[in-house]
Amino acid sequence: MVTDICRDLANSDGKIKSVNDYLFNYIRKFRFPFPAFDNYNATDQRVYPFCAILKYLIAQRELGEEAKLSLDDIFNYIIGNNCTGFEDIEHYKALVPVTYKHTDTERRQLREMVIFISQLSVLKVYDGFLYLDEISDSAKNEMLTIFLIPENRSAKIDRTEEFLEMASFCNRIIVPTFEMLTSDPSDIEFIEGNRKRVEHFRVERSGLLRKHYKQVNPNPVCCACGADMSKCYPWTDYMLDIHHLLPLSSAMAISKSGTSLTDIVGLCPSCHRAVHMYYHKWLKENDQADFKSKQEAHDVFVQATKEIV
Repeated sequence: MVTDICRDLANSDGKIKSVNDYLFNYIRKFRFPFPAFDNYNATDQRVYPFCAILKYLIAQRELGEEAKLSLDDIFNYIIGNNCTGFEDIEHYKALVPVTYKHTDTERRQLREMVIFISQLSVLKVYDGFLYLDEISDSAKNEMLTIFLIPENRSAKIDRTEEFLEMASFCNRIIVPTFEMLTSDPSDIEFIEGNRKRVEHFRVERSGLLRKHYKQVNPNPVCCACGADMSKCYPWTDYMLDIHHLLPLSSAMAISKSGTSLTDIVGLCPSCHRAVHMYYHKWLKENDQADFKSKQEAHDVFVQATKEIV
């Protein structure tokens, strides 16, 4: 059964061309009461948790504080203060913590929600905290004026109708269809060049990712040529670029133990540029727009490093 959003994802010319596109479309739609839950009641107060969380992180940044939240912070600042996501940024700046006694089920559900939303390129999960990465003023304004304004419509009494309307681009029900796959799923290509808002939400410029990588790898040694940047350029602090093994993958993979940095490596500027040129050459020779899997990207990266003298 295919909704219009699923159909768009399968369409190379669709509106959604990246994880960011999908999530920014989703966070202003996702709300409680949620129609998939048994206790759904259309008359309950509407709460848009992702809008509230992101607004609070932006408020911290504007106050000159480190923009981060733990699960306990979300309970005590956002849930405990009955935030709905409709409030303006000044409301979140003025929040003070209250004691909110949550259940184990609530904590598990919140943790899963945080892991889900952390796939936005502007967010990172690390060491028990959800961080807002460095963003430009234009990106922040775009978030506040477009993506973090909750979808404000009347809820449907019927759970199925509410879910179908929530899962569509427009504010009306789009009846799903049954469709048969006519092509080989291995033909799916992920086209990085079609990313939207690439200048606003560019993952490889992540200051947080660089900070956390440096904590785990204190010596600035290039993973390709093996050069120690502190010896080559002793006047620099940490002259390594952060390189994603799979260009379209999330910045950091989430595992049961938390956040992993295994999807990124540190490269000197020369090797970083050379690896991307090798990617371009390999993809062109194999008639691909991008890598089809994380493993394929990893294998090509290894090939590139073997050819670097």
